[in-house]
Amino acid sequence: MPAQAARAIDFNHLDAYTAGDQDLIHEVLRLFKGQVAHLLTVLAEAGDPKTWKDTAHGIKGAARGIGAWQVAEAAAEVEKADFANLTGRFAALARLGAAFDCVRTEIDEELASPS
Repeated sequence: MPAQAARAIDFNHLDAYTAGDQDLIHEVLRLFKGQVAHLLTVLAEAGDPKTWKDTAHGIKGAARGIGAWQVAEAAAEVEKADFANLTGRFAALARLGAAFDCVRTEIDEELASPS
């Protein structure tokens, strides 16, 4: 397992949030992965600023809940992005997607490892 500082998920935070229950940790990670993957599609297809901001805000909160700080920070950038600026909006979305890819990889590794 890589050093804590190099992790995309703060497992100390997640352990405190779940009282160290490995089954619960795995369930939370599975839910997060599925939810954010879906919400990234919603963002990519958002047709109005409210959907854009509300969806980014939801991702930010979910990421903070599991200690995925880089995803939360990227979601905050998406939330603040000017919806009318298509280039800026999709650049922010790309950064969020890249941060999520790191978290998704870590989730997959965690779920594949023996408890």
